[in-house]
Amino acid sequence: MAKLSLSEVSKKFHVDRSTIYRAVRNGRLSRSSDGQFDVAEVIRCFGEPEQTPQKIESSKQEGDESTKKLIAHLENEVRKYQEREERLMQQIDRMQTLIELKSVAPATAAPQQNATACDADMTQHAKNQQKYDNKKNDALNIAENVAVRQQETTAYHNQTLQHATLQNVAVPQHKKRGLFGRVLHAVFDNN
Repeated sequence: MAKLSLSEVSKKFHVDRSTIYRAVRNGRLSRSSDGQFDVAEVIRCFGEPEQTPQKIESSKQEGDESTKKLIAHLENEVRKYQEREERLMQQIDRMQTLIELKSVAPATAAPQQNATACDADMTQHAKNQQKYDNKKNDALNIAENVAVRQQETTAYHNQTLQHATLQNVAVPQHKKRGLFGRVLHAVFDNN
């Protein structure tokens, strides 16, 4: 028969020493003359010993796997955010460059009094800048006209709805258009 000492019983069965002494004093557990405890009797008194080292190792492995997955996921998210930040910073740089070019363009567009053959490129640049500005102004005017047309259309529809509501008449609903359709409609209605 296998025998265990007091400290071995305490460690293996996860029981305090005072609990073991109390079990001996109450007669639930007996001790041999050499101070050792019989394993079968300890099992009868405290139940089977817990296999915690194996459970702890398996739970650690499961925890390690889930932690690794979480770390990989978080690293992937960080990488995505870094790429997004880099793209946004590049956009900011491009916009700042365009703003700087726009503020410099009027100064270079003015012809210089002592123009030489080398300044012909600058004159060409000024012409290109003027064409660009004209196209941009045209685009802004079209967008402005579209916005005004939308406001007029909305006002007209609101008046029609109010008028129809007063007369209890059904109002025909117009099909909603996308941005491209509204722009085309605004351009062709102006002509």
